[in-house]
Amino acid sequence: MRKVISHLFLYTSLVTLAVWAIGFCGFVLYALSFKFTPDTPTQAIVALTGGSDRIETAIQLLEDGKADNLLISGVNKKVLPNEILHRIPEHIVPKVTLGYLAETTAENAEEIAIWIKNKHIDSILLVTSFYHMPRSIFEILKQSPNLSIIPHPVFPKSFGNSVDWIKTRYAWLLFIEYHKFLTVHLKQMTFERFKI
Repeated sequence: MRKVISHLFLYTSLVTLAVWAIGFCGFVLYALSFKFTPDTPTQAIVALTGGSDRIETAIQLLEDGKADNLLISGVNKKVLPNEILHRIPEHIVPKVTLGYLAETTAENAEEIAIWIKNKHIDSILLVTSFYHMPRSIFEILKQSPNLSIIPHPVFPKSFGNSVDWIKTRYAWLLFIEYHKFLTVHLKQMTFERFKI
């Protein structure tokens, strides 16, 4: 009996590991699949704080006229508005909204939902790190299912088409994001399964 249980446990563990590995590979390919599509017209740009070059990328897109409004969501409450606004060309400052309501990706989605409702926006150009994009889109669409999202992923400047990224911290960030992505999906599935 112990031998049967032991074999069953081993088999289950191997299957679970295989499913996890396939899922992780799929997630990595998904995160790397987002392409720059700044020429697709949208009503606004939304940048999520927390990663390098996100704000700078969004500001450049706004200055290039890719949209008429920019929300920078998740600004640290300790950061004064001028600490960010002084980095923005003066002529586009009136088009920028600093969001201080969010500390997590789920809260980013809530902040975005309030902002787009107030401004009657139904399409955004979403700026965040490539590894963060899958979960960001999922969380935003949970709050705003009718919103059209055009992803604009931010990749490191040194990031090429090779697999050298595997040796960098981005492999670890993808690993962490995969589990966060799984967690929010499982929570959603559980909620939908048991909601009354």
